[in-house]
Amino acid sequence: MTAFLISLLIFLLIPTLLSRFFNINKLLPLVFLQLAFGFALKLSGAVEWLQARQIDWSSGTLASSLEGLGWLGVVMLVATAGSESVPRVSGRDRWQVLAISIAGFAGTCLLGTALGFALAQLYPQAVGPAARPWVFASSIGLALSVTALPVLAAIVRQGGIAHTSIGKMAMSCAVLDDLWLWLGMAVILSFGRAAAGIPWQLFGGLCVYLAVMAGAVRPALRRYFDARANPADADSFIVVVSVILLSAVATGIIGLHSIFGAFVAGAILPKAAVNACRSYLDQVTHVLLLPPFFILTGLRLSIDLHSPQFWEQVVLVTSVAILGKMVMVAITARLGGLRWRQSLAMGSLMQCKGLMELIAINILLDAGILGRELFSALATMALISTFITLPLSRLLLDRRAHEPVVLGSPREVLSPGPR
Repeated sequence: MTAFLISLLIFLLIPTLLSRFFNINKLLPLVFLQLAFGFALKLSGAVEWLQARQIDWSSGTLASSLEGLGWLGVVMLVATAGSESVPRVSGRDRWQVLAISIAGFAGTCLLGTALGFALAQLYPQAVGPAARPWVFASSIGLALSVTALPVLAAIVRQGGIAHTSIGKMAMSCAVLDDLWLWLGMAVILSFGRAAAGIPWQLFGGLCVYLAVMAGAVRPALRRYFDARANPADADSFIVVVSVILLSAVATGIIGLHSIFGAFVAGAILPKAAVNACRSYLDQVTHVLLLPPFFILTGLRLSIDLHSPQFWEQVVLVTSVAILGKMVMVAITARLGGLRWRQSLAMGSLMQCKGLMELIAINILLDAGILGRELFSALATMALISTFITLPLSRLLLDRRAHEPVVLGSPREVLSPGPR
């Protein structure tokens, strides 16, 4: 118990203090400092030093407890993202958001899949032990298409564009991208595990699960919360968390990842109920549960700074992830009526990878689809992508920022971000 509490203190306090003291939070989300902190512990030999003092983060009950705590945080995070799975736009803008999201995600996914086949040929060690070539290639396409919804929300707020057309459109597209991500992850994992069983059994179980959630659980929850005078009381909080956990367990039993169940639970829960509990969920999730996940992810990184192969993989995945997403989104936004600078700004926002990328590649690594070195290259790509998002979007939007946006009301203007 003492080792567990000491570990939590290290995980919670040190990255947060470093972030505040050096103002790192103005450049990158805290999760990336937690990731770097975990990697620094590994490089410095601190992990072995602690291991000699009965604090073992690599194996045993302590490691399992911390890992379980971290994955619980991921489940809650993805569930709250699922509750935002309906874009907050209407009318003509809804179709443009849908077009931008589909083109950006599908186009990048196709480019990434092509790169995945090339990586399998150039770097055989990049392919995980349980992956078939097309499953591996598809997983690369999916990983490079991610847009980080929680991190993007913080970036558009910090950039001063949260209440502008560009900010709202980017957030709505990111919501849809989250939906495509977890649907795609469900398909990849079902086929990735099909070597040990029949994929149609997984699809059959998935169809039954979705039918029950949409046809029975959702109406029952709506009636329950409509009858409650206070959706923020303790009983309501327990119901929300229990539905999320039960849904995650159900998809785990079916043979899919529990994260997919968490996303579906968030989507079918009444939004008012989730919003009433959001402050509690967010505080517990971000402050207590997620730090172990990202620090342990840092411990899993395998980065050889002197390896040309590693940096070649970083350059390849970063180029496709950033440029591919930006170009696909920008072209579609331009065809939809935005000016070029606004279209490129949309692309710069949508290429942000953030913590959703780290969650996705952790799942793919655990499933045996990715090799350790490529996992580390993708984590590095996520860091680069997130780091450039805010300055790049500011660069594109600050100049002539008061031009009217074509979407929605012609008088709606962009607010310049803080300089």
